Amino acid sequence: MLRQIICGTLLVVATSSANSIVGVSPEDQHLYNPTIIDGIQYWHCLNDSSIRLTYDQINDNYCDCPDGSDEPGTNACPDTKFYCTNKGHFSNYIDGFKVNDGVCDYDYCCDGTDEIDGLCQNKCGEIHQQYIEYKEGVDKFMETALKNKEKYLQIAKGRKDQLISKQRKEQNQLSLLKKQWEGLQLELENNQLQAELEQEEPSVYQALSDKFNDLNQKLQVNKDSVNSNNNNIETLEQILRTLSNNYNPNFNDPAVKESINKFKQYISNKQQHVDKRDIFEETQNVVDKLQETAKSLTYGGEIVVPTLTNTIHYYFQLFTNTFLKSQQPKVSHFSNNELSGQIDQLEKQIKTLANKLKDTTTDLNTNAGPNDILRAYDTINKKIAGYHYRINLLNSIYQDDILIGRFKEYKDDKVYFDYGSRCWNGPQRSGDVEFVCGKGPDIVSVSEPQKCHYHFIIQGESWCNVLTEEEVRGNFKIDYDKL
Repeated sequence: MLRQIICGTLLVVATSSANSIVGVSPEDQHLYNPTIIDGIQYWHCLNDSSIRLTYDQINDNYCDCPDGSDEPGTNACPDTKFYCTNKGHFSNYIDGFKVNDGVCDYDYCCDGTDEIDGLCQNKCGEIHQQYIEYKEGVDKFMETALKNKEKYLQIAKGRKDQLISKQRKEQNQLSLLKKQWEGLQLELENNQLQAELEQEEPSVYQALSDKFNDLNQKLQVNKDSVNSNNNNIETLEQILRTLSNNYNPNFNDPAVKESINKFKQYISNKQQHVDKRDIFEETQNVVDKLQETAKSLTYGGEIVVPTLTNTIHYYFQLFTNTFLKSQQPKVSHFSNNELSGQIDQLEKQIKTLANKLKDTTTDLNTNAGPNDILRAYDTINKKIAGYHYRINLLNSIYQDDILIGRFKEYKDDKVYFDYGSRCWNGPQRSGDVEFVCGKGPDIVSVSEPQKCHYHFIIQGESWCNVLTEEEVRGNFKIDYDKL
């Protein structure tokens, strides 16, 4: 009996007006115009015209069409949408299965048309007034937020400009230091080259000094040996001469007599004595003269086949010495040791500055979000659930003294951090930061969706953008306590 009453009521609703099918928007009402054949009204399923229904089968709470198009105002068919007029507010659609479920879904149908007449009051006027107040608040907030956002954008731009200026300054300083290094290096090489050019070629005596020393030593040894032998001969001759002069001929000693006779024969046949010391002196004089002559002669060294580099160097020096004699090489005011010390010092400065430039360039090339907005913020602090969190968006995140992670990258509207302190019996900590529009900067939530991985939500004006009417409507929530 109740089903018959409901169906009768629905039939009256469906047929009361050819242009007013419940659950259908005004724009789609024409899709439900009947076809009259022999005075009878018919209608075809929207997605299958081969299925023909009588007009009173629309919204009869029975699903006849596979696409459910015959039941726009009931919950008989799955995956359908019910149109709510919501006069005085904004029209909307509600899922078909929520129609006539006994719940007043004012978020979708503030006029209550999704339920049986009388179950839900029309609240569109009150809800729309809430929306107007909400929109005014949103507009007021957005006006201030966008001004603050512009300030942060200017801060970000200023800090990036400072980085660019710092990079250029370090590049110029590095270039200057390298030029200074090159100048000192060239000066040192010139000093060394000048010293080589001014160095005298070795003399023959210098080249043969070892051999001259050896010859002089051998001459002295031979001289000493000859002198010793001469002294021994003179001593022996004196002994024999004494024996010969004092010999007693009456003493009949054939051996003595024979020795005396041979000595006398030796003396008579002995040539006039030649002093061998004179020979040695003459020999030494010859050697001394040879040494003096050798000192005045230069020694060219070994014959070397010149390399291409040496050949170019030789002809370059020949050219400069021949045609550029008036141009004297630059005289250094520093010794080679002093120049080497300055070069070492410059090399240390160059290395230090090169590392600083590398860090600056890396910082400058880091993706810091849209318009480099992350650069505008210093450390964001907040105590949540007994923990003190410190977030530096381009550096690190700390929970008290525990490192959650260091900056990894900005990607897909989030900042990722990794290589934090290792969890007890777990992996290294890591985290990510998500941003929403709101008054800030403020850490609004911290969660741990995975073991030792932390998820932060930060709200701030920098992430606010001009909202469309649809976005404002979508964000609006009804305050049911005021209904």
